[in-house]
Amino acid sequence: MKVFFFLALVLIVGFGWYFVKGKVTRTHEQVRDRALEGGFGRAMTAGPATKHLDMMGRTLTLAAEPERTGNLIASTAMADARVTDVRPADKALVIEIDGSYPVVRAHLLPDRTVVGVESFNWEMGFPQGGQVWDRLATAITNTAAHQGITVAEGAREFVKDDAVLDREVWAVKS
Repeated sequence: MKVFFFLALVLIVGFGWYFVKGKVTRTHEQVRDRALEGGFGRAMTAGPATKHLDMMGRTLTLAAEPERTGNLIASTAMADARVTDVRPADKALVIEIDGSYPVVRAHLLPDRTVVGVESFNWEMGFPQGGQVWDRLATAITNTAAHQGITVAEGAREFVKDDAVLDREVWAVKS
């Protein structure tokens, strides 16, 4: 009787294993195929990448004279650990995040200053530096409001820059 139970148990477990293994194997093959086609990776990163693109497109317009806004932006930016440099350029300030990308530029106009990301790297399925820029833009907005400077927010769109061949760089859509 015990032998009969043992044989029945082995047969039931064997059939069960056969069907479960087949289903698991098919699922793994589907996941692998989607990953090889790129669809799985795109599907997994589409939502977060869109959120990061929205962060990168955030622009600020500060309604004050350029000396005042330039000092405010430089001091606020240098307070962030991920900002590596703030340097003057032709009627602008260039803010470097993590040594190179994204490139954030503050255009110092006579009656206002417009700050925003001009280009960024796209690596590992995401625009790089989105959270840093969002944090920096929020800090600039808060500091400006504290100093009585009016800040208006806007948005930019980006396109892939085909001129850069060695990495995927996106720039402001013109």
